[in-house]
Order: sequence, then structure tokens, then C-alpha cells
Amino acid sequence: MQVLHAFVIVCTSSIAFILVQMYLARFITSEVVTTFATIANLKSPPDLENSLSDLQEVGFRVDILTGPGIILDVRHAHANANIPLHIVAERTGWWLHVVILYDIHGSFLWHGPATGVTTLGFPEDMLQYGSGGREGVLDWFDVRSSKLDDLEIEVPANTSEFLAETANSTFISCNYTRAKEFFDTYNDDTSGEALYFKAKVLQIIRLSKLVLESLEVPFWLSSGTCLGWFRQCDVIPYSKDVDIGVWIKHYHPGIIDAFVAKGFWLHSIFGRVNDSYELSFGYSGVKLDIFFFYEDSRGMWNGGTEFTSGQKYRYDFPKFQLCWTELMGIKVRVPCDTLSYIEANYGDQWFEPIKEWDWNKSPPNARTNGYWPELEWREVIQIFYPEAEDS
Repeated sequence: MQVLHAFVIVCTSSIAFILVQMYLARFITSEVVTTFATIANLKSPPDLENSLSDLQEVGFRVDILTGPGIILDVRHAHANANIPLHIVAERTGWWLHVVILYDIHGSFLWHGPATGVTTLGFPEDMLQYGSGGREGVLDWFDVRSSKLDDLEIEVPANTSEFLAETANSTFISCNYTRAKEFFDTYNDDTSGEALYFKAKVLQIIRLSKLVLESLEVPFWLSSGTCLGWFRQCDVIPYSKDVDIGVWIKHYHPGIIDAFVAKGFWLHSIFGRVNDSYELSFGYSGVKLDIFFFYEDSRGMWNGGTEFTSGQKYRYDFPKFQLCWTELMGIKVRVPCDTLSYIEANYGDQWFEPIKEWDWNKSPPNARTNGYWPELEWREVIQIFYPEAEDS
């Protein structure tokens, strides 16, 4: 069986018309899976009954796959109605798959999992979107008009870039049921100070995303920022900083200048690029820590440095891959197996808020890792503002 990798964008109202015309005109040969898409609004999901009826009238077996929509607010954790996610149809060996992409805040597009596909005998391993119960997200993309004989269609303007993004589009939703349980137990801090801090974190994440994506440097939420997303789908208001992770293999020598150009000031540099590298910046009174991660025979790790003694620390993590998620309307990455990542850094009591945290003693995965020779301190311990208190 072949898979047609063209990704055709069609309007909801014209799905059935275009699919039927393509079939009757014999543009598509038998034993092929053809993928289409339609873009929809999450607040008013499409009514696909007419499309289903039209396809059935010309001999297609059709299934509309439904499931819960993406949750974006803790208040709706228990009130998530099913919406249409995919259309699957078949006639004489020609398989159609229409994935419904939902607009999320005008920022990105989300699709749900394609569960239940096998009710028609659809070869699930041939799915490009939603296979294995997988959610996915895509950035908004430009389209260009194209023709199949006299049939007008639209396809992504940059096909290779689009397909590359699709290959790394796995999305994991934040657990808003768990977040509701957290806030029911410990209450939400809605003080002016907390709201101001959250607004600054949102601004810093947006700016960091702009800077790092311009340098083609992928990053993810790490440490306390990752814990806040995982535990409460929010920012921890007493954390006082923003933490992100970057693979050292993606280090770019222009990172510091690019952040400074966006209004950040350089707070500190610890370590070397080949060992325990860490950058910190300040922005509107909030600190941004960028932890660079390494991989060796023992696993994945990032380093830390105690600036008064030159003591080095190593924080070990189980190997992980990255998935997309959403935090406060921003599309960001987190470790796919977030629980293992959080437990490595915070232990099995991560659900309980801990306001007193010692960066080099509290984490269960912190290990001493030697000392920087004092003759090297000028290079590996650089602090640019006297208010810095730790690494």
C-alpha cells in the first residue's frame, strides 16, 4: 500500500465534494492512503453529517472519529465534550484520511488521536496523523494553490519543511484534572505579586522562544518551570525564575548576543561548553536559567557550579525524548516522559509545594562532580551582577 504524502487543505463545507470528485476523476489509484486536512474552530466544531452522507451515497464506507478536545483551562477539566477529530473513508481500496486541525489561540494547530480507526480495517500504521493514540501540533503555515487537472486544491507552500515538522509534532496535553486537584488542595495564589510574576514568565518564555528559534536551537521547560506545568498547568509563583533546557549539541555561539539584543542582561556564565555549561540572564527583575544537557554512558545530565568554592555538581536524568505541549497559550517542549524527569529532579513527593529549596542539596539527583581549579575560575565562574546568590 502506498501513502500519498501530499497534504491538501480543504474547507469543511467542501470536503465531500473534493473527495468525491478526486475519486470519480480517478486522480488516485487503488491501494493508496490520501491525507487531507481541514482547519476548524475549537469553539464551534464542524458538523460533518452532510459530508458523511454525500460520501456514503457514492459508495464510500465512512467513519467519523470523535474524542475529547484539547483542554486549555483548569476550570474545564471535567467538562470536555467530544468533538470530531478525523474522517476515515474507503472505496475499492482507496483510503481517505481527513485530519481536523483546530486553531488554538491563533498560535498553533492541534489534532487529536485517531482512535478506533480499525473499525473500518484502516491500516493504522499508515497514518501520518493521530496514530497510536497520538495528539499532534503544527505551527500555522502558508499554503499555495495547486491543480489536479481542473480541480483546485491548496497544499503547504513549503512541503519539505511541513513534512519535517510533522515528523516531530507529538503533543502531550497538560493534566488539568491533576491541576484542579492541586489547586483544590493548596489553593491558587492570585495575589498581585503572583500575577505580575506569571505575566513576566509568559513574556520571558515568548522572548526566549523567539531568540532560540531564530538560532534554530530547540529548548524545553526544565526544573521548576517544568514542574509547574506538570503539576498545576501553570507557573509556580514563588519560584522567582524561569528554567529551560538545551542540548549542548545545539549550542550556538550567538546565544548571548541574541538574548541581549532582546533586552535581557547577562547575569552569569558557569562552566565551559564542553562541561557543565550554564547561562543566566535577567529580564524585568526575573532570572532566566538556561541549563545545557549532556549525554554519556551514564545517561543525560546537566551541571552546576558553586561560585564561592568552585565545587561542580552533576544532575542525572533518565534518557528522554521531547514532545510539544502548551503553557499559557505558548507552544513549548517538555520531556515526553515528564513524570520520570520530574521524579529525578524532585523525588516522589513532587506534588507537595516546597518553598525552601537548596539548588545543590535538595534535588535527589544532585551529585558532586569535582572542582574547578582556582586558576580557571576567571573563565568558568563569571558573574556580571553582584545580586547573584547561587548558580
